[in-house]
Amino acid sequence: MVKTGVKQQWMWLILFAGLWALGPLPVLLAQTDPTATPDADGFIYAIVQPNDSLWAIAARSGISLTELLDLNNLTESALIQPGDRLIVAIVAPLETATPEALPTTAVTRPPPTPTHTPLPPPLTVICLVAFADENGNGEREPTEPLQAGVAFTVFTSEGVVANYVTDGLGEPYCLTDLTPGNYQITRSVGRTETLTNSGNRTVFLDFGDQVMLGFGSVVGSTPVPTAAGTAVSAPQPAAIIGSEAAVPLPDVPVPDTNSRAGRPFFIGAGILIGLLLVGAAVFIGRKRT
Repeated sequence: MVKTGVKQQWMWLILFAGLWALGPLPVLLAQTDPTATPDADGFIYAIVQPNDSLWAIAARSGISLTELLDLNNLTESALIQPGDRLIVAIVAPLETATPEALPTTAVTRPPPTPTHTPLPPPLTVICLVAFADENGNGEREPTEPLQAGVAFTVFTSEGVVANYVTDGLGEPYCLTDLTPGNYQITRSVGRTETLTNSGNRTVFLDFGDQVMLGFGSVVGSTPVPTAAGTAVSAPQPAAIIGSEAAVPLPDVPVPDTNSRAGRPFFIGAGILIGLLLVGAAVFIGRKRT
């Protein structure tokens, strides 16, 4: 019985010696398996235990010693200390659920309060233009040129408002921002010039009225001939845009009752009436006798 017990002890000793030579058994008995949970970067670590070796960590992690050394950039002679962390595997990092982005509510300013911007008041204006009235109708046609050297005077009852001489290029000449009221406009007339409409006009301007006055003339002292070849007097001024406009009335000839051409008619009539009265008196006298 004693020999049998001694043999069994030697067997166990030989078995433990063999396992010790292999190395894994003491290590497996000394520490627990490393966790297989990767960190946020996908690395799996093994914690070095007391009396641990690189070969034992590789065997426990299921990888070769070469892989362990490459993962940790170590050599076989590298010293490790209990508590060190060695990389034993690299896996894809765990996907973390990205929280759904909530819609961003843009902060907007309230619309500006509408403000009423008053429009500028309309201007009260008189515009003047002198032109060569080639067809003599008193109105300016698009082909009729401007006339230079015409002097305009604009005045009111209080005094002269403006004087202007045309240059035949920059007209019409406009007086703006006038005050409402009556305005008199006159123009100069040359020696060989005949007006085709009135050269002296009066206009009444209300607030905001805008008046365009055209002054036409032809060069020459004779009246402008019509299509039939008969002479006509200068026509009246063209229509004026405004509240009122005093248009000069044409001169109407009045018969001269004191002229010598009418005297023979009245003398003959008187003689005839006298003869009739004398004849009637003679006839009545003879009848009574």
